[in-house]
Amino acid sequence: MLTDEQAADYVRRYDGVPATILTDGTDLVRRRVFWLAMFDGCAESELIAELFGGEDDDIAALDDELRAAERWPVIPISDRFVQVIWHGHDFEGGDDYVVLTPGRAISVAAREGHGYGPGLSWAEFDRIGTTPERLLLALPAFGDADAPPEAAERVAAAFLAVGGGASAAASEAARQILDNPARWSPDGDVLVCDGEYAVRKRGGLPDDDLRLVTAALAAP
Repeated sequence: MLTDEQAADYVRRYDGVPATILTDGTDLVRRRVFWLAMFDGCAESELIAELFGGEDDDIAALDDELRAAERWPVIPISDRFVQVIWHGHDFEGGDDYVVLTPGRAISVAAREGHGYGPGLSWAEFDRIGTTPERLLLALPAFGDADAPPEAAERVAAAFLAVGGGASAAASEAARQILDNPARWSPDGDVLVCDGEYAVRKRGGLPDDDLRLVTAALAAP
């Protein structure tokens, strides 16, 4: 979970939202419908349904459940990277992918109406994805046209390990999700992305935040 300082830093962009709204969401990863919801829209719906579909596959019901709880689940991916599932008024909401540094919580990618990203290069994604679950949790934040061929193999294997279905469906879903033209390069002391909607670029985040994110994600 986030420290009190990190939680306060994260919610300060939401008017009137207290830091106490953040709660441990670790248990969500044990539910197939969570994975179904997370990858909804990331690849062809038939592929995602084959990988994660089941009796408990009502995405709308999960959304209603999370909203009714009036809490924002935080799902740890590594000690420096988390997913936050937030909800606002009406149908506002989405998934934030947040880098943690001392006292700070900096969002580098988001899935929502005005989403942005990618937020992770291949080297960073590789360091974070030490288990199939961690790899899949970080996947929506990842995008790198220079990822090696093994990236698709690892993602497909993680789909099969966490979900199920046929290997052909896992491979095709991985191919579709990894199809991203963004490229990463060093710019002085920061790593930047040329993606159209990336915030990890000069002018996307403050330079100090770019340095904090680069240093945090470069660490093993």
